Amino acid sequence: MPLLYLLLSYLSVLVAGPRATVYVFLADTCPISQAATLPLRDLHGQYAAQGIRFVGVFPAADATPAALAAFAKTYQIPFPLQADAGHQLTKKLHARVTPEAVLLGPDGRTTLYQGRLNDAYAGLGQHRPTTRHHELADALADVVAGRPVAVPRTEPVGCFIE
Repeated sequence: MPLLYLLLSYLSVLVAGPRATVYVFLADTCPISQAATLPLRDLHGQYAAQGIRFVGVFPAADATPAALAAFAKTYQIPFPLQADAGHQLTKKLHARVTPEAVLLGPDGRTTLYQGRLNDAYAGLGQHRPTTRHHELADALADVVAGRPVAVPRTEPVGCFIE
């Protein structure tokens, strides 16, 4: 029965489009972005079948297709990655650091959540021993449950987008 439910959920996403889209801004040279790949893989595994689309965005000028493919292979990224060297999407979504997540509603325009993935870092070079808050996961759970996102904005910690 669970397999049938997953299949029906996946088919409804194909027909209706995504419930929401997570744009996560990343940089292959940013250690915090590299560390974010594991929770992003977990979130993708948990929410992709429930209608949440994930897209990795690389705003660096040297974000070539080969560099994106190498990042995807090294960190086993299961969702599409795209370059944004001209910063069109970066500016549109007001992203400032990597990693930074922007969760858009099904209309592709309404920002439901923007900020950090979790509180693993208190600041640059300040890794916390225990991650206690998982704001992106909480926002995704709210969206899937049909609730308004309880915490729509947090301050991301990461490498500045130039």
